[in-house]
Amino acid sequence: MDSLKKKRILQALIIIGFIGLLVSLYLIKNHYALPGKTSFCDYNTVFSCSVADSSKFSEFLGVPVAIWGAMWFIVLLALCWKALTHEQGEMLGFLLSWSFLGLLFVIYMVLAEYILGVICPLCTVLHLLVVLILVLGLLIYKAEENPKQINFLKVPKSWLKTIIIVNLLLLLLFNFFAPDKTNLEETAKCLTEKGAVVYSSFKCGACLKTEELFGEAKQYLNKVECHPQGPSSKIELCNKKNIEGTPTWIIEKGGVEIKRHTGFLSIGELKSFAGC
Repeated sequence: MDSLKKKRILQALIIIGFIGLLVSLYLIKNHYALPGKTSFCDYNTVFSCSVADSSKFSEFLGVPVAIWGAMWFIVLLALCWKALTHEQGEMLGFLLSWSFLGLLFVIYMVLAEYILGVICPLCTVLHLLVVLILVLGLLIYKAEENPKQINFLKVPKSWLKTIIIVNLLLLLLFNFFAPDKTNLEETAKCLTEKGAVVYSSFKCGACLKTEELFGEAKQYLNKVECHPQGPSSKIELCNKKNIEGTPTWIIEKGGVEIKRHTGFLSIGELKSFAGC
């Protein structure tokens, strides 16, 4: 492969990387979107970005996977630009290693979607882009005169230090400076004592956001699973209660319904709803 073809492949990688970065940024926005606001790629309970982007698998080591993805594409763009300008040979091994790392995240997300029973359309786009990036990287690698001499583990120290520092900052930001949810245990217990029951679905983005708000305290909520495929599903009870959407909060006293609300409620709204 001549230098012109290599240049075109690197240019293609930059375009693909930029598309991947834009998709990742949208998924970050969707991850933090207000519950109830659906994404344009939410078609049903099977094909949904919001369900996957709000699930327990949407975070890795406390950091949203979409942010890891955005960082991965930023590094990829920097690597391709560096290789395109003047350090092609030195960066090739690092570029391929970085591509294989991206493939591991693809496997992680595919397994997560399989467990959830959903397909995230935009995530699938990212998966295809990462695989395409790996294929193009391998094409350049095979075109080298002595590909066996390329060291996949050789990473410029300045790059390695920058990546480690950025990763540590992300871990610190999302794990040590995250909002404290320990005080919500009392609120969750109060809701249960007041007779509040949340009829939920494991494929409902707003339901998952509610559980995320309570953190570890969610174990004290009185929750009923309404999806027929959900864990410990009580679909007959949900039908009996005329649950038409999730989450639906119902307060009963002595078997008599006092009030109900369908849709997402913040912690403050839940306290007001139940009188906690």
